[in-house]
Amino acid sequence: MAGRVTPISGLPAFGVILTILVAVSFAANSTLAAIAYSYGANPLSVLTFRTSAAALTVLVILRIWRVPVNISGRVKLIGIGLGGFLAAYSYGILGAIEHLPVALVVLTFYLYPMLTGFGAWITGQEPISAKLVIALVIAFAGLALALDVFGQSLSLIGIAMAAGAAVIITVMMLVMNPLVKGQDSRPISLYMLASSTAVIIVLDLIAGEFALPQSLPGQLAFAGVGAFYSFSIIGIFVAISKIGAVRVSLLMNFEPLSSVILGVVLLGQVLSPIQFLGTAIVLAAITFAAFSKGETG
Repeated sequence: MAGRVTPISGLPAFGVILTILVAVSFAANSTLAAIAYSYGANPLSVLTFRTSAAALTVLVILRIWRVPVNISGRVKLIGIGLGGFLAAYSYGILGAIEHLPVALVVLTFYLYPMLTGFGAWITGQEPISAKLVIALVIAFAGLALALDVFGQSLSLIGIAMAAGAAVIITVMMLVMNPLVKGQDSRPISLYMLASSTAVIIVLDLIAGEFALPQSLPGQLAFAGVGAFYSFSIIGIFVAISKIGAVRVSLLMNFEPLSSVILGVVLLGQVLSPIQFLGTAIVLAAITFAAFSKGETG
């Protein structure tokens, strides 16, 4: 019915469950990265492993699914170029985790869906709704509380890296939006991941080191980052094919919530009451914006 959101209960159960698992998997990926750091790994080594593992996994799966990977030269070049942006935003998130609780990093990063909507309006790609503007204002107010900008001192470097990652992926989404219309986005993602892997390997060579965790718990966490990230990349493709991109975007709001829970359970990163309040406000704003976007006209 026009103007109403399709009830979650009315969606195919497999697609809903898979998307929730993907959201939790992305959160687990970030949490395990923090554990790997504590045992000697660093953002660059974690990023190298997880991106190359994801690129190889996507390639194998696309071959199994017999999805053609040959695309037009222009689109291929743009996809390869976006690989640099993918490496930059990924490093921003993983780097921020060294300085901030995982929950706050993911929460800050998750402003990108609303920033993308705002950017699409500025660039003339899509109209903007009053609901999105309201959600964006509320989200920024909640983020100010979550980051406790008027209270405890948090790492400005961490905040800048997480916010920068949100801005970079916003630019990526705005470039990708007209690029993928009318064609399969999976081969483009493959070229992005491959290009990103190449960029990161060059950075490894420049850095002259590849920091690995020095004990079994760290090594298991390091391996888990690659496994969870690869599952997430493949899982989100399958989920979109089952319930559509809009519904997947809505359900992916479980990632920030999962990050809060995993941060407390696995890392002992307990937020203050004011930060929990800010987190709740941001999650409410994100969910409100997602449901508004999910409305049918």
